[in-house]
Amino acid sequence: MRLSRYHACVFRAALIFLACLLVFGVAFSFLPYGSSVPTSGVTLQGVRFSLYPEQDRQAVWRFAARQVSIDPLQQENTLDDLGQGERWLRGPDGSETLDLTLKAKRLIIDADDNLKATEARMYLIDGCYALNFRASGDRPVVINQRSGYSAPYVGITSPSLNGEIDDFTSPFDLSNVQGSQRPGFTVQTNPTTVCKNGHVVPRPV
Repeated sequence: MRLSRYHACVFRAALIFLACLLVFGVAFSFLPYGSSVPTSGVTLQGVRFSLYPEQDRQAVWRFAARQVSIDPLQQENTLDDLGQGERWLRGPDGSETLDLTLKAKRLIIDADDNLKATEARMYLIDGCYALNFRASGDRPVVINQRSGYSAPYVGITSPSLNGEIDDFTSPFDLSNVQGSQRPGFTVQTNPTTVCKNGHVVPRPV
Protein backbone atom coordinates (compact mmCIF):
# COMPACT_ATOMS: atom_id res chain seq x y z
CA MET A 1 0.00 0.00 0.00
CA ARG A 2 1.36 3.39 -0.98
CA LEU A 3 1.11 6.21 1.58
CA SER A 4 -0.05 9.66 0.63
CA ARG A 5 2.33 12.59 1.18
CA TYR A 6 0.35 13.62 4.30
CA HIS A 7 0.46 10.17 5.85
CA ALA A 8 4.15 9.85 5.03
CA CYS A 9 4.89 13.08 6.91
CA VAL A 10 2.86 11.93 9.92
CA PHE A 11 4.64 8.57 9.90
CA ARG A 12 8.05 10.27 9.71
CA ALA A 13 7.18 12.62 12.61
CA ALA A 14 6.05 9.65 14.73
CA LEU A 15 9.35 7.87 14.08
CA ILE A 16 11.33 10.98 15.08
CA PHE A 17 9.24 11.36 18.28
CA LEU A 18 9.81 7.71 19.25
CA ALA A 19 13.54 8.06 18.57
CA CYS A 20 13.69 11.13 20.83
CA LEU A 21 11.89 9.24 23.62
CA LEU A 22 14.40 6.41 23.31
CA VAL A 23 17.38 8.81 23.47
CA PHE A 24 16.01 10.65 26.52
CA GLY A 25 15.17 7.35 28.25
CA VAL A 26 18.72 6.10 27.85
CA ALA A 27 20.14 9.45 28.99
CA PHE A 28 17.99 9.61 32.14
CA SER A 29 18.90 6.03 33.05
CA PHE A 30 22.49 7.19 33.58
CA LEU A 31 21.62 10.11 35.90
CA PRO A 32 22.93 9.70 39.49
CA TYR A 33 20.53 8.83 42.28
CA GLY A 34 20.52 9.92 45.93
CA SER A 35 21.62 13.52 46.49
CA SER A 36 19.93 14.76 43.32
CA VAL A 37 16.55 13.71 44.66
CA PRO A 38 15.03 16.49 46.80
CA THR A 39 14.17 15.62 50.41
CA SER A 40 10.70 16.08 51.82
CA GLY A 41 9.62 19.02 53.92
CA VAL A 42 9.87 22.78 54.17
CA THR A 43 12.60 25.06 55.58
CA LEU A 44 11.65 28.38 57.16
CA GLN A 45 13.96 31.22 58.17
CA GLY A 46 13.67 33.41 61.27
CA VAL A 47 10.73 31.62 62.92
CA ARG A 48 8.86 32.16 66.19
CA PHE A 49 6.20 29.68 67.23
CA SER A 50 4.47 28.06 70.22
CA LEU A 51 4.15 24.38 71.06
CA TYR A 52 1.20 23.04 73.09
CA PRO A 53 2.15 19.48 74.13
CA GLU A 54 -0.68 16.96 74.10
CA GLN A 55 0.95 15.12 77.03
CA ASP A 56 1.32 18.25 79.18
CA ARG A 57 -1.77 20.41 78.84
CA GLN A 58 -0.71 22.98 81.45
CA ALA A 59 2.50 23.86 79.60
CA VAL A 60 3.26 25.90 76.50
CA TRP A 61 6.68 26.13 74.86
CA ARG A 62 7.76 29.21 72.90
CA PHE A 63 10.65 29.10 70.46
CA ALA A 64 12.60 31.49 68.27
CA ALA A 65 15.13 29.97 65.86
CA ARG A 66 17.20 31.08 62.89
CA GLN A 67 15.90 28.15 60.85
CA VAL A 68 13.16 25.55 61.21
CA SER A 69 13.03 22.48 58.95
CA ILE A 70 9.69 20.65 58.80
CA ASP A 71 9.76 17.03 57.65
CA PRO A 72 6.25 15.50 57.41
CA LEU A 73 7.58 12.07 56.44
CA GLN A 74 9.81 11.76 59.50
CA GLN A 75 7.25 13.69 61.57
CA GLU A 76 10.03 15.88 62.96
CA ASN A 77 10.73 19.58 63.18
CA THR A 78 14.39 20.61 63.45
CA LEU A 79 15.30 23.96 64.98
CA ASP A 80 18.76 25.31 64.16
CA ASP A 81 20.42 28.07 66.21
CA LEU A 82 17.74 28.20 68.88
CA GLY A 83 17.94 31.79 70.09
CA GLN A 84 15.09 31.44 72.55
CA GLY A 85 13.28 28.54 74.13
CA GLU A 86 10.88 28.95 77.05
CA ARG A 87 8.47 26.74 78.96
CA TRP A 88 5.49 28.53 80.47
CA LEU A 89 2.96 27.07 82.90
CA ARG A 90 -0.68 28.09 82.65
CA GLY A 91 -2.70 28.60 85.82
CA PRO A 92 -6.43 27.93 86.35
CA ASP A 93 -7.16 31.62 85.70
CA GLY A 94 -5.32 31.53 82.37
CA SER A 95 -2.26 33.41 83.61
CA GLU A 96 1.18 32.17 82.57
CA THR A 97 4.37 31.82 84.62
CA LEU A 98 7.83 31.33 83.13
CA ASP A 99 9.13 27.93 84.29
CA LEU A 100 12.44 27.57 82.44
CA THR A 101 14.57 28.79 79.55
CA LEU A 102 16.33 26.56 77.02
CA LYS A 103 19.19 27.05 74.58
CA ALA A 104 20.58 24.57 72.05
CA LYS A 105 22.50 24.64 68.78
CA ARG A 106 20.02 22.18 67.27
CA LEU A 107 16.74 20.93 68.72
CA ILE A 108 14.45 18.26 67.29
CA ILE A 109 10.72 18.08 68.07
CA ASP A 110 9.35 14.62 67.38
CA ALA A 111 5.82 13.42 66.64
CA ASP A 112 4.98 13.25 70.38
CA ASP A 113 6.20 16.82 70.98
CA ASN A 114 9.27 15.55 72.86
CA LEU A 115 12.49 17.53 72.46
CA LYS A 116 15.88 15.99 71.57
CA ALA A 117 19.37 17.49 71.35
CA THR A 118 23.05 16.59 71.56
CA GLU A 119 23.73 19.52 73.91
CA ALA A 120 21.36 21.84 75.74
CA ARG A 121 21.51 24.50 78.44
CA MET A 122 18.54 25.00 80.70
CA TYR A 123 17.75 27.43 83.50
CA LEU A 124 14.96 26.70 85.96
CA ILE A 125 13.47 29.89 87.36
CA ASP A 126 12.25 28.29 90.58
CA GLY A 127 15.46 27.41 92.43
CA CYS A 128 17.86 29.08 89.98
CA TYR A 129 19.11 25.73 88.67
CA ALA A 130 21.48 25.89 85.69
CA LEU A 131 21.65 22.55 83.87
CA ASN A 132 24.12 21.71 81.09
CA PHE A 133 23.03 18.54 79.28
CA ARG A 134 25.23 16.46 76.99
CA ALA A 135 24.49 13.43 74.81
CA SER A 136 26.70 10.36 74.44
CA GLY A 137 26.91 8.25 71.30
CA ASP A 138 23.39 7.40 70.15
CA ARG A 139 21.83 8.47 73.48
CA PRO A 140 20.48 12.01 73.06
CA VAL A 141 19.36 14.57 75.56
CA VAL A 142 15.56 14.14 75.83
CA ILE A 143 12.89 16.38 77.28
CA ASN A 144 9.85 14.16 77.54
CA GLN A 145 6.64 16.14 77.86
CA ARG A 146 5.17 13.53 80.20
CA SER A 147 8.10 12.52 82.44
CA GLY A 148 10.71 15.30 82.30
CA TYR A 149 14.43 15.17 81.53
CA SER A 150 16.87 12.39 80.70
CA ALA A 151 20.49 12.67 79.56
CA PRO A 152 23.72 10.66 79.70
CA TYR A 153 25.35 13.63 81.46
CA VAL A 154 24.32 16.83 83.22
CA GLY A 155 26.22 19.49 85.12
CA ILE A 156 24.16 21.30 87.76
CA THR A 157 24.85 24.59 89.53
CA SER A 158 22.53 26.39 91.95
CA PRO A 159 22.74 28.02 95.38
CA SER A 160 22.31 24.59 97.01
CA LEU A 161 23.77 22.13 94.44
CA ASN A 162 26.99 21.95 92.48
CA GLY A 163 28.23 18.91 90.58
CA GLU A 164 27.88 16.42 87.74
CA ILE A 165 25.57 13.43 87.27
CA ASP A 166 25.73 10.56 84.77
CA ASP A 167 22.62 8.75 83.47
CA PHE A 168 20.47 11.60 84.69
CA THR A 169 16.66 11.47 84.87
CA SER A 170 14.27 13.82 86.64
CA PRO A 171 10.77 15.30 86.44
CA PHE A 172 10.51 18.95 85.44
CA ASP A 173 10.61 20.23 89.04
CA LEU A 174 13.71 18.16 89.98
CA SER A 175 11.74 16.57 92.81
CA ASN A 176 13.12 13.07 92.12
CA VAL A 177 16.62 13.25 90.62
CA GLN A 178 18.10 9.88 89.60
CA GLY A 179 21.60 9.08 88.37
CA SER A 180 25.21 8.51 89.37
CA GLN A 181 26.84 11.48 91.05
CA ARG A 182 30.43 12.09 90.05
CA PRO A 183 33.07 12.69 92.74
CA GLY A 184 32.98 16.25 94.04
CA PHE A 185 29.20 16.63 93.94
CA THR A 186 28.24 18.97 96.79
CA VAL A 187 25.01 19.91 98.55
CA GLN A 188 24.96 23.18 100.47
CA THR A 189 22.74 23.05 103.54
CA ASN A 190 23.51 26.65 104.44
CA PRO A 191 24.45 28.39 101.16
CA THR A 192 25.77 31.93 101.02
CA THR A 193 23.40 32.75 98.15
CA VAL A 194 19.68 32.20 97.59
CA CYS A 195 17.31 32.20 94.62
CA LYS A 196 14.93 35.16 94.42
CA ASN A 197 12.58 35.64 91.46
CA GLY A 198 14.86 33.59 89.23
CA HIS A 199 18.06 35.39 90.22
CA VAL A 200 20.88 34.29 92.52
CA VAL A 201 21.39 36.90 95.24
CA PRO A 202 23.40 37.01 98.49
CA ARG A 203 21.69 35.50 101.50
CA PRO A 204 20.30 38.22 103.75
CA VAL A 205 22.32 38.70 106.91
